[in-house]
Amino acid sequence: MNTLDPPRSPYNRTVLLAEVRELFLGRLGSTVRAAGIASPEAADALRKSAGQLFDAMTSENSKTSFQLANSLTASQIRLVDDNQLDLSIKLGDLSRRLADECSVGLYRLHQRFITLLDRPTLRIADNPVSPESICRSLADMFGALGNFGQQSVTALTDIENRLVQELPLLYADLNELLVRHHVSAAKTQPQQGEPQRGGATQRGGATRRGEGGGGGTSPDPMAALQQAVLSRMMPAGVPPAAGAAPAGMPAGVPGAPMGAGVQYVAVDAAAMVPFGGARFDQIMVQLDQWQTEAQNDLFGSTEAAPPPSTLRSLQSADVMARLRAQDAVALDVLAALFEAVFDDVRLSAAVKAAMARLQIPVLKAAILGTTFFTDAQHPARALLEGMGQATMGLGPTADNTHPVCAELLRVASGVQMEFERDVEVFARYGAELETFMARRNHDLQGSAHAFIALAKEQEARDMAVQSAWRAVRTRTFATVPPVIADFLSTHWMQVLVADAVAGGEGGSAWREDEAVLDDLLWSIEAKPDHEERTRLGQMVPGLLSRLKGGLDRVGVTPEARAPFLDACLLMQAAALRGRQPELPASATPATQAEGDIVNILAGEGLILKSVRGARPDVRTSGELVRDLVIGDWVEFLMPDGSAQCGRLCWVSPGLGNPLFMNAAWDCAISVGRSILERQLETAEASTGSTLSFFDIAVEKALHRNIVPAS
Repeated sequence: MNTLDPPRSPYNRTVLLAEVRELFLGRLGSTVRAAGIASPEAADALRKSAGQLFDAMTSENSKTSFQLANSLTASQIRLVDDNQLDLSIKLGDLSRRLADECSVGLYRLHQRFITLLDRPTLRIADNPVSPESICRSLADMFGALGNFGQQSVTALTDIENRLVQELPLLYADLNELLVRHHVSAAKTQPQQGEPQRGGATQRGGATRRGEGGGGGTSPDPMAALQQAVLSRMMPAGVPPAAGAAPAGMPAGVPGAPMGAGVQYVAVDAAAMVPFGGARFDQIMVQLDQWQTEAQNDLFGSTEAAPPPSTLRSLQSADVMARLRAQDAVALDVLAALFEAVFDDVRLSAAVKAAMARLQIPVLKAAILGTTFFTDAQHPARALLEGMGQATMGLGPTADNTHPVCAELLRVASGVQMEFERDVEVFARYGAELETFMARRNHDLQGSAHAFIALAKEQEARDMAVQSAWRAVRTRTFATVPPVIADFLSTHWMQVLVADAVAGGEGGSAWREDEAVLDDLLWSIEAKPDHEERTRLGQMVPGLLSRLKGGLDRVGVTPEARAPFLDACLLMQAAALRGRQPELPASATPATQAEGDIVNILAGEGLILKSVRGARPDVRTSGELVRDLVIGDWVEFLMPDGSAQCGRLCWVSPGLGNPLFMNAAWDCAISVGRSILERQLETAEASTGSTLSFFDIAVEKALHRNIVPAS
């Protein structure tokens, strides 16, 4: 807390832990009941186990994490026998999945739990509300029920689906509860495998949003931007001197005019000039006054027009000439940052208007503390990043009637009105924004269930297409004329797809129509043997009838099948005579679709658009799509070239095709995994920090300060 912060009301840890415990147990119980586990015995066993585990992990004299882990494995051990091994494995998989998909909210909550419990070395795995703790309680519940086997595995699948939907919202609500009680976030370095800046993680080598701070190996972009501004202000050829004041000024003298010819050198946090004194008070009073005036939109922060850079205009004010060196740099950095936000064509005027209200409060926060540019968990920075995440999926036309825009304006206006010296104002509104977005994402995830039935129908068709493709393409086509090979790959494959969808691969219809392929290919081969020619003559009428019946079922027009049938008759006639056929020059291959296409499935007022390749891609996909988890936002291209940004809500179990949704869409969109993999590899699709306006603005401002304008 800053020395100028007002005193806060201390929280009673015992009372607060009881409130956290009750909220956690209540929501966990309702989630399990919603998954179909409704027996009173199950509810009692779950609450008892989770409650005892919570109490053990939060008691003043709790054991070390190693001892505690050993004492809590009894429930898991009970599951590991010949009948329960599958359930035990699935509990472990569930724990890992929840830890992965809820990493952002869990990490933020965990930082406050460290403070609440006063345990700087507390691991996320030992947090009483962590996925590991939840899965231990589920193990105890199944053990108390004594009903293992496939029934429990099925029940666990339903529980998993519910937890994936409900747990992020629970973590957001718990975090907001701790923020309201002024439980500050601990400043700790993430351990191996734990989330970094903002709670994002790195999986499978893919860079995910938020890496770079809090102990990561990549440089913090905000710190890099600060250094870039410092370097730009230094005289050419002069190395940075830590703690130095502006050129020509004695060390310790606050500030100098910000403008041409003023030369600054690097100032590290340890050597920064401490604030205080009459000049500092005068500057802060003036900033307070400007902040109050800006509430009335004197700086143009209305939705009607893009807001100007308030911070850039402040640089010419007389009072700002008295800024300390590091504060003048902060002003320049933040001016560049907000200018980049206002220049972002993907942001709506409503979002920019909300951001405009934060210019002076963020500047004050940067001046009041020395860690704004170096601490990714600084409350003001965390709020800016949260707002950047909240705008994912919004279009440039979203106005203040849009729920997200309205919430951003509420948050920004609240900070603008309330912030004086206590940066926990940012933390409180940041937690409220996080809860709002968690509820919005919760509702979006809930609406996905209605589309999953259509997505499963598409999945069945996708698998049928792959089976049919293999059945056709594994035949020997080397000596077959293109007009026949292409027709079979285009149209007879559709007959096999229909067979697989209706009765599965290997069904009677599939077997009969797959046999047509073999009979047809045999029928057009030369027949020097008399017995073979006799057999062919007997086969042809029935074969043609079978071909016609299959093509009729899938609606192949007479015009489309005519070149193929003509070529077949010519080749079969030549085979009956024991000669090689001579096809006319007019025998051209069937027209084949190229590129990606969109399939549309509709049912019960719902529309599912599926982006698939014109030809099935049976290759093994890479790692980029595999690294995505439920809740990730991805921007991708449709076949017509339009860009869509959706939230990942489901992944098909068989082929791994992701299903995306956006509250602004009138449909859901399923993208073929290989298509999305290709777009991610070529940067046609993007995810993570490339979609957050805050991260984009930092990168733009950094680029402008590193690469001078020509």
